Amino acid sequence: MKKYIIFDFDGTLANTNNIIVASWQATFEKYLGYSLTVREIESTFGEILVNTIGRLIPDAPVNEVVDYYRAYQDSHQKDYEVYVFEGVRELLEQLRERGCIIGVGTSRTAFSFWNYMKKLGMDQLVDEVVTMNDVSSHKPDPETIDAVLIKMMAHDGEPYDAGSGIPDHVRDAALMVGDTKYDIGCANNARVDSVMVGWSHYIDEEAMIADGFVPTYHLDKPEQLLEII
Repeated sequence: MKKYIIFDFDGTLANTNNIIVASWQATFEKYLGYSLTVREIESTFGEILVNTIGRLIPDAPVNEVVDYYRAYQDSHQKDYEVYVFEGVRELLEQLRERGCIIGVGTSRTAFSFWNYMKKLGMDQLVDEVVTMNDVSSHKPDPETIDAVLIKMMAHDGEPYDAGSGIPDHVRDAALMVGDTKYDIGCANNARVDSVMVGWSHYIDEEAMIADGFVPTYHLDKPEQLLEII
């Protein structure tokens, strides 16, 4: 029985793909003089900005590039539709009805995440959230899942002893739902079952498995998650 359901945000709850791709294309054009293909950009989904910049624009001033990327995305939101994936809102409502606790573990900043959630009318449908501001080590490190599980345990009235760590029965009752290898890797490293969603974008699963990250489940539609829990 799965009770602690953790979702990624981008590409899992909401389709932000187009604005992310456009923001990267503009950033690459400015700092490299050329852009990458959509597939190449999709392979960076789920990675924190500074790591992507360090790999792909190594000679650029990281903080300046981060500011440019975020400013472009903020100023062009109206140009690219961002929406909740079909069936996701209903899924969250049904999970609540079944007594599940809903968490989010995202590599977005808290400001960016809540800005989108409020615009999409989703801010009342999640119980506990961990953003990149809450952790020092990011996906695929397990810290994101561990941090949100601790919050979810408190929400559930489940005792937590920092000395003993998160108990096995809580990890067994947890599920990470995401669209990138970073989500799956985070779940693998946190010893939590994972779901790779198939409603978002192309996923190079061979490359993901080559990195040692293997999802427990695959889903094509949000409602199929109810069969797992």
